[in-house]
Amino acid sequence: MQVNPWLVLALVGGLVGADQVRAEETAREATVEVVAKRSLMSATSTLAVGGGFVAGGELFAADGTTRVGDGYSHCGALTVSVAVPPEVTAQCASVYRLKEGEIYFSGIRTYKSIAAGFGDTTVGVTGGTGAYANARGEGKVTRLGGQEVGYKIVFTVTTD
Repeated sequence: MQVNPWLVLALVGGLVGADQVRAEETAREATVEVVAKRSLMSATSTLAVGGGFVAGGELFAADGTTRVGDGYSHCGALTVSVAVPPEVTAQCASVYRLKEGEIYFSGIRTYKSIAAGFGDTTVGVTGGTGAYANARGEGKVTRLGGQEVGYKIVFTVTTD
């Protein structure tokens, strides 16, 4: 029996297209907004390229008053300037632990000084647990003003 190659191509294309529609139907997008207040910073004043440090603290709802979890980052210094205090660029892998699950993310941060915290940046969401299992997307991190080191983070995540 001879099969028309165009018919085979049309059937395969239809099956591939149906799979993509089904994947789009099951994926959902969510926005998660938290305020992070730093209470832990292990970096020393003698931090060198290749050195690591841990930073973290409590997470709050967008209003900044209701505690919703905690978050921690493990960072490796990529560059350290000779300025006083030194400017540090670091690659950081982070986890935010919330009631609904954990969000894992990673990105580059530039600290004008370790004490003052890092500047605004965008991070990539790399996964999660619970409601954030199979999460992907990004987060916009904005430095908050004030005496305490704090940030507003808005994650836009898609999960299957």
